[in-house]
Amino acid sequence: MTTIEYSTIKMKIFISLLVFITFCNPKKEPKKKEIVKKSESVKIIDTVLNKKILKAVDSILIKHKFNGQILIAKNDNVIIDSSIGYINFKDSSRIKRSTPFHLASVSKTFTGMLCMKLYEENKLDFNDLVIKYLPLFPYKNVTVSELLSHTSVLPDYANFITIEKRDFLKKKNNIDLNKLSKTELSYYTNEDILEYIIKYSPDPISNPKKEFQYCNTNYAILAIIIERITNMDYPSVLKKYILNKYGLRNTFVFTKNNIDTYIPSYKENNEVWGLEKFDLIYGDKNIYSTTVDLLLWDNLLKSEGFLKKKTIALAYEPKSVINKENKTYGYGWRLIFPKNEEKIIYHNGWWHGNNTALIRLINENAVIIILGNRYNDFIYSHKRFVDILRNIN
Repeated sequence: MTTIEYSTIKMKIFISLLVFITFCNPKKEPKKKEIVKKSESVKIIDTVLNKKILKAVDSILIKHKFNGQILIAKNDNVIIDSSIGYINFKDSSRIKRSTPFHLASVSKTFTGMLCMKLYEENKLDFNDLVIKYLPLFPYKNVTVSELLSHTSVLPDYANFITIEKRDFLKKKNNIDLNKLSKTELSYYTNEDILEYIIKYSPDPISNPKKEFQYCNTNYAILAIIIERITNMDYPSVLKKYILNKYGLRNTFVFTKNNIDTYIPSYKENNEVWGLEKFDLIYGDKNIYSTTVDLLLWDNLLKSEGFLKKKTIALAYEPKSVINKENKTYGYGWRLIFPKNEEKIIYHNGWWHGNNTALIRLINENAVIIILGNRYNDFIYSHKRFVDILRNIN
């Protein structure tokens, strides 16, 4: 990156902050949406803390060709809210605050919290066996809790499904491939994953001690359980319980209806990362959103607008042994227990060229949200931001 390009990016961040200050005015809204409007009316203040954060953004992200959105807030004050770079490198379309990004595994936070809501409504119990909802499921002793906490014996679908969708369909009886669309012939769905598991019973992984072993299949299956319980498809459940109700206007689930308007992600050299056979699987990924909407999500989870405090507290408890790096998993969230510090509740994501991070510091009332669409693993270098927000240095 040249000195001129670097200076230009810094100037655009400064301008975006000025614009946000100018137009950010609190508004009174109906009581039921108070938590949503609260996050829209946050103010940017000029403090030493802010200067430290901006300097860290500069050294960690900007200098390493960051392309995406970043929002950091503390005590309802936005420190930085910037959209940097291009959503489409081919036509130089700029990223806006309303531009949605593929959240990758940050999507699991929504799936996990939907399960918590169904638990709160007495429609699901964590100790339920998966076969209660999916009777033909071959792993008879796996529970909902094990799916949520990644302590099950399920193998990852990306490892056991090695054939293309068309070849999978050829093995089925009474299917006329000529009557299927290109999309149906090319992309696996959640129901396909379940059907494959039922038909072939892939070898389970060894996990006698019920340790945390991250696996996307867990959350793809949870999405199907949510659908069975609600008698609605997963995108509709998300809209009903969260998106429409609480005003996450730029958040949606990527489905076959979005393929023609696919928002590409990029490799480090700006080459487009195209779609592949697992791009219609949801629950573990496939939610698109913005930093602004994720700030609403964070605020909603800190209130009792969506879940009771005692319910969400269950999600933040470790469900397996804390490893040597002081990490484990709850329900829908990764957890870190730093020595002599409060736990960090977070989730990272990676799918194609999308790198994402949502880090929540509950005691400090702070959140770090970073979304990128050009592969950049510096997005996961968020410890520096955590230390600054906790006034460690």
